[in-house]
Amino acid sequence: MTVKRQEPSSVRLWGAPTLEPDAWTEYVPTGNRQVDDPWLLTTGTFATPEPMEWEEMAHHEPELLWSSTGNVTVEAAGHLWLVPPTLGIWLPSGMPHRVRASAGAITYATYLNPSLIQISWPTVTGIPMSALLREILLHNQRTSMPDTERLRLQQVGVDLLKPAQAASLDIPLPKMPELRLVAERIIADPADNRTTEEWARELGLSGRTLMRWFQRDTGVSLTQWRILVRVRSALIDIAAGRPVVSVSRRLGYANPSTFIDLFRQVTGHTPAAYFRSVSGLDDSTPLPLAPRPRTPSTTPSASTATVS
Repeated sequence: MTVKRQEPSSVRLWGAPTLEPDAWTEYVPTGNRQVDDPWLLTTGTFATPEPMEWEEMAHHEPELLWSSTGNVTVEAAGHLWLVPPTLGIWLPSGMPHRVRASAGAITYATYLNPSLIQISWPTVTGIPMSALLREILLHNQRTSMPDTERLRLQQVGVDLLKPAQAASLDIPLPKMPELRLVAERIIADPADNRTTEEWARELGLSGRTLMRWFQRDTGVSLTQWRILVRVRSALIDIAAGRPVVSVSRRLGYANPSTFIDLFRQVTGHTPAAYFRSVSGLDDSTPLPLAPRPRTPSTTPSASTATVS
């Protein structure tokens, strides 16, 4: 199936190789069924010893993309969706998408039978990957299991699929090629300390012109935009188990409390509260929706590298 590629307009994160087939499911090319009746789902495992980018594709079945390690990005619906280990990305049937994985990442693609499940989320959706859901999807890969037992296991897995109860962190990407270059370099190194004037000199512009262009193209200042990128990078690291203190220092914040304050301004939560809201670990009490991400303050701190 050939699909027209749409350049992503933002980087989006939920508030979460060699194409070797696993023992139970073979990878099926785009356009073919990957889950046959009476099965409800199947999961493929893809390890990437080197960075990998798959061609754009769309599947007959809805797909849940998730990972256990490394950085995974899904380009879909005009956005880049980041897939930390705590969260999966739900892709509706037929949605074109492109997947990238870093070296050392392990990515899982769980396909669900659209004729036998009741889920019908119409757009890309964040799914908390609880420990129980992960173990069920992995246990389903075993070959030695009676059919009735496998079907019961798969039904429990389907029942555990719930949308993340937190707003997404949406980072607008500039459209102008010159600004996109700056954006991509900051995304690659969020701790980059260059000021707006320094970036402008590289582009042959004045600092005032770069500030005006960036604000007009993205809706936020370069200072605010870099804070969003740093929070995005921090979410990935914290989800991978790195301590908040070391993450904040890696991003250029000498005082962790400064980083936590900025994190709260962007997401509406402290890091601990944010991950509770999307982890799915406590399903007994419904959690309220997190507020929509707010524009971070541009007040400089002595512990931050200021973009002017």
